[in-house]
Amino acid sequence: MRRVIKIGTSTILTKQGAINKELLKTMSTGVLKLVHHGDTVVLITSGAVGCGRYLLGTHHANNLSRSALAAVGQPYLMHAYQEVFHPVPVAQLLVDQSHVARPTEAMALETAIHHLWKAGIIPLINENDALSSAGHRIGDNDTLGALVAGMMSADQLVILSDIDGLYTDNPSTNPSATRVQRIARVSHEHFHQFGDGQPGPFGSGGIVSKLKAAEIAQGFGIETILASGHDPAVWDWLIEGCYDHVTRFEAQKEAR
Repeated sequence: MRRVIKIGTSTILTKQGAINKELLKTMSTGVLKLVHHGDTVVLITSGAVGCGRYLLGTHHANNLSRSALAAVGQPYLMHAYQEVFHPVPVAQLLVDQSHVARPTEAMALETAIHHLWKAGIIPLINENDALSSAGHRIGDNDTLGALVAGMMSADQLVILSDIDGLYTDNPSTNPSATRVQRIARVSHEHFHQFGDGQPGPFGSGGIVSKLKAAEIAQGFGIETILASGHDPAVWDWLIEGCYDHVTRFEAQKEAR
């Protein structure tokens, strides 16, 4: 199976903003388990801006742009990935809107990913926050994941977050909220119902960006899985095709 897996900032970083290396190691083990099972995997990783903020400290970071924070945090983030995947190599690909919108750039990105796969290297993709101008920004890595999934004709987009799926209401404020197990098609009613979901303190997404990503993926005929990146069992669920503990946005096969 060909999977694009997006790892959210709230999954990678602790509440203080440091990289959660123990969790990242668990995730790398899970990714390699998928690869050994025969999957091809692209990772879309958030966290560079949060890492930059953590490294510089809040006072200093508040005086810097998001672009500058990403430039500071990106090497730290990639080094952490290198450590947890060792001895399997990883490769960093920084992209912007042109790489998923223009045929020539998209083909170059797709070719690069295929070459990395062939060499046994894990591709790590992030938006080029340090250099992308406002007109060339994708905006968030959930959307980037969906666009890359479409470009690569993936079978599945997996979004790992700090929550184990889409709920009928905010479960942190409404204990009666229940997880939605399956959504056949994302609709405008979903955006209206869940539109108050806010991103975490270090991220740029939120539940709206995940709904948008699932909608884009469905347009490509690709299913989306929204699951908790903090649950080590998620990797076995993906291998087994067991989606009882996540939210599954069904593929629209006729879209392909």
